Amino acid sequence: MEKIIGRRPQIAQFEAALASQKSEFIAVTGRRRIGKTFLIKTFFKEDICFHFTGIQNQALKFQLLAFTQELSHRSNTIITPPDNWLTAFSLLRDYVETVKSSRKKVVFLDELTWIDTKKSGFLQIFAHFWNSWAAWEGNIILVIAGSSTSWIVKKVYGDPGGLHNRVTKRIWLKPFTLAETEAFLRSKNSVLTRYDMALIYMAFGGVPFYLDAINNDESAAQCIERLCFAEGGLLRNEFEHLYTAIFQKPDAHLRVVNVLAKHAYGLERNELLQQANMSNSGGSTKVLEDLETTGYIEYVVPYGKNSNLGKYVLSDFYSRFYLSFINNPKISTWMAHINSPAYKTWCGLAFEWLCYMHRKEIVRALGLSGIQTSVSYLNIKDDAGKIAAQIDLLIDRADNAINLCELKFSNNVYSLSKDEAEGMRKKVFHLQKLLKKNQSVFPTMITTFGCEKNMHFLSQITHQLDLNALFKMED
Repeated sequence: MEKIIGRRPQIAQFEAALASQKSEFIAVTGRRRIGKTFLIKTFFKEDICFHFTGIQNQALKFQLLAFTQELSHRSNTIITPPDNWLTAFSLLRDYVETVKSSRKKVVFLDELTWIDTKKSGFLQIFAHFWNSWAAWEGNIILVIAGSSTSWIVKKVYGDPGGLHNRVTKRIWLKPFTLAETEAFLRSKNSVLTRYDMALIYMAFGGVPFYLDAINNDESAAQCIERLCFAEGGLLRNEFEHLYTAIFQKPDAHLRVVNVLAKHAYGLERNELLQQANMSNSGGSTKVLEDLETTGYIEYVVPYGKNSNLGKYVLSDFYSRFYLSFINNPKISTWMAHINSPAYKTWCGLAFEWLCYMHRKEIVRALGLSGIQTSVSYLNIKDDAGKIAAQIDLLIDRADNAINLCELKFSNNVYSLSKDEAEGMRKKVFHLQKLLKKNQSVFPTMITTFGCEKNMHFLSQITHQLDLNALFKMED
């Protein structure tokens, strides 16, 4: 059996489902290539008595044919394909009842979105299968999975009919953290440094399927070159499949993503819709919810602001990298680009997002796990409406203190300049003026290799973290 890396909370839920005294209905969601099928099949390998994966863009007839072929294979019996799902699930029930097992029997339906074709009645019959039989058997684990988290949230979790509140365990599989990425790569005997791992993560994130394509004899730059820019590279044309595989009509979703790729710090809703040529309507709200629940965009709210004053940010590392570089006709090779100003700008912006996505690890590394905290960002404007101070990361603490974090990417120990130290002093000044209570402000540097403790650092900075903090494994 292949080893499962990370996924401890999800494994704990699977183990609880096996140990419970009742039938369980588990829904596993997560973006394309995130490892949903691998996790389910690897963990439940010996217990799966039936596994069917829907066929993309195929009609009811072909879904039923494939379903029946799998059933025939499992039962070693020739089964004539039925005309409807009611008969198909009746056949499935008859088969599962013949399976002898001292443990629970797992029925796994993958890519549910593709199975539920128009006017097929699949969901209603599926609900009937669970409600009228599987739920009462006591020894069944029904597992569904799909890349379209928004579809499952709406059609399954939000179903007002037979599926309402039937799912007993909801699992959203997210990309690996840096710590999980390191564990995964080390399991493949990778010798990459954490710096190179961070560079790769900044290019295409912690997606197991992508990480599995890394060769042990490559540097980060060589890996990115081969996967993203070489002819036939795994990620050269992956972008279009990310959205078409999840959304039936992805045009509006792609417009949103393309707009956000041009604004690293995000856009407020009205600005985003205007630039994406979309009206402020329920349809637009659905598009944004689709992208957010699937994990491609994130809604972030500045410190001290009302929740409706937040911004949408393109959160998927690969989409950001693709739209900035892979899809750029002026860039044909990554190796020739890694010393350019655009590369350095990308490193800085991608590192800032890397830190934000690992804010829990930063809080732990600062020794704040036992304190209630909230992490945000803040742009302070002067009386003229211009930005007077931009704070990359701000950690508001329940112990009446705030960490004002400056995030700097470099390929060596960072040396804080006189101007940067003065800039930090001004940020602290502006923030203290803004605070409504007398809070202590701790200027904090987060860099790749730490900071040189020169006079400028010692005059302004109270805390510092390096890249190792982002790799901090959860206790």
